[in-house]
Amino acid sequence: MTRVDNRGFTLLELLISMTILSLITLLVFGAFRIGIRAWERGEKNIDGHQRERIVLDLIRRQLASIPVDTVKEEKAFLLKGDNKSLGFVSNIHLVPSNKFGTVYVKYRVEETEDVGEVLSLSERNVVMMMGKDPGVDDSDDLFIELLRGAGMVFDYLKNDTDEEPRQWQETWDPEVETGFPVAVRITLTRADGGAPICVIARIGADAG
Repeated sequence: MTRVDNRGFTLLELLISMTILSLITLLVFGAFRIGIRAWERGEKNIDGHQRERIVLDLIRRQLASIPVDTVKEEKAFLLKGDNKSLGFVSNIHLVPSNKFGTVYVKYRVEETEDVGEVLSLSERNVVMMMGKDPGVDDSDDLFIELLRGAGMVFDYLKNDTDEEPRQWQETWDPEVETGFPVAVRITLTRADGGAPICVIARIGADAG
């Protein structure tokens, strides 16, 4: 007669099997979690890059819509800026409360301890500012944060003269310079180490 072996698994065999199964489960869920985190980072980077490009395009459009001929009559409202701030009059407003007329726009880039540089925007209706110096009131309550963590620099293209050709400079002071720069260059450096974005906005160009 044939003898049938009815022995089951030993305790040691069960422990080894459960250990191997646990390791496989950990590896699978670990890989899944890494994939989810990578996807979330990718989505965050895409959203951040899209916001950066939108903000740069809005700045370009506002600069392009400067009413050059009108503003020349009001010297206080001429474009003025350095590599970390920029003020000018524009026909395009971004703040919903400015529903009519031209606005005085002020952009500023400030260094913070926790997130690096922060780009903020202030807009005031020109009609309400007549007789006032636009550079006097820089209260934090007037500024809206647009970007954080990305570095930004402004440069100004001076028109060529008989003495020197066109060249970029770090400041534009209407007390020293004549009229407006030919263009403003905005250079954005990403916090994640990605390639910088450079936008050149021509003054008085078509903003469409």
